[in-house]
Formats: sequence, structure tokens, C-alpha cells
Amino acid sequence: MMRQRKLEQIAITRITGVCGMLLPVVVFTSIGFALLRSPWFRWTQHALSDLGVESATATLFNSSMILGGFLAFIFSLGLMRTLSNKTGAYLLCLSSFALIGIGVFPETVFTLHFIVSTAFFVLLTISLLIIGLKIKQDQFERNMGVLATLFAVVAICSTILLVPWEGIAIPETLACFPAFIWCMIYGVKMTFG
Repeated sequence: MMRQRKLEQIAITRITGVCGMLLPVVVFTSIGFALLRSPWFRWTQHALSDLGVESATATLFNSSMILGGFLAFIFSLGLMRTLSNKTGAYLLCLSSFALIGIGVFPETVFTLHFIVSTAFFVLLTISLLIIGLKIKQDQFERNMGVLATLFAVVAICSTILLVPWEGIAIPETLACFPAFIWCMIYGVKMTFG
């Protein structure tokens, strides 16, 4: 009975790890396809969420945000199981709901979109910062903690980039890309680890 339970725990951790690995693949591949279909898009003049309004890309972008949010949610549940300090994982879980909200409430739903997108970026950054400062179990986790802290600092500093440009696509990418790559690396550890 104990062995069966241990095998179930390993299987759950692996499944959640696979979700972490898939998160950046799904989100960034979908954004890439949306960008290919959007010759009007300018990194210095638009937000990534603008892709969720145009008819040629709205379904692709919004559905990828929703799917990415579900993947992040499942991954964060696994992270809660593996981290000794769970606060960062809880905040990552909350950010996954906000990511789903970005897809459910596109920019045409002005106030709700602003709330969920702001919540997503703030919660994602704070979750990485907390994970980075609290994770200390072994050498891999200490390295991942340093990486998480570095990525959180990059996300915070990316807001400085808002000053010279009309759009926010570059700071959004600088905040999300490293964070999702962190999830992918940690997901590999959870899956094959």
C-alpha cells in the first residue's frame, strides 16, 4: 500500500512537471504564430494582448493564454508539493488564474483585462522572487533559486523599458519569457528528476 502511494506521488509530480515543460512551448509558439499573422504588430508600439483583439489572431492568442494558464496552474500544484516553502508556489498558482483571465477578458473588456494582466505580471514576478529567496534544499534548488531571483529582477527592471516606447510588448516578453523558461527547467527536474 505504501509503495503504491509512493508511485502515485511520483506520477503526479511527473505530470505536473510535464505541464511546466509545456508551458513556454504552448504560449510562445502560439504567440509566434499570431505574430506571423500580424504584419501590423510593432514591438515598440503594441502590447502582446493586442494580438487577442484582431480577428486573424484573437482566437489563437486568447486560447493559448487560457491553455497556458491551465498548464501553469497544474505545474504550480506540483511545485507546492516539492518546495518546502510554498508561498511562491501559491502566488504562481494565483498568477495562473490571472493568465487564464487574460485570455477570457481580452483588451475589449478594458477594466477586467487591465486588472488580470496587471495581476498576472505582478504575481508572477513576486512568486519568482519569493521562490528565489526561499529555495535552499539542495544544489539544484539553490541554483534554481538564484535563477528565479535573477529573472524576477529582470522582470522588475523591464518596467523601466516602458518609458521610451508607446507599447509594452518588450517588457511583457522580458517578464514572461525568463519566468516560463524557469518553469520549463524546473518541470524537467520534476519529470525526470
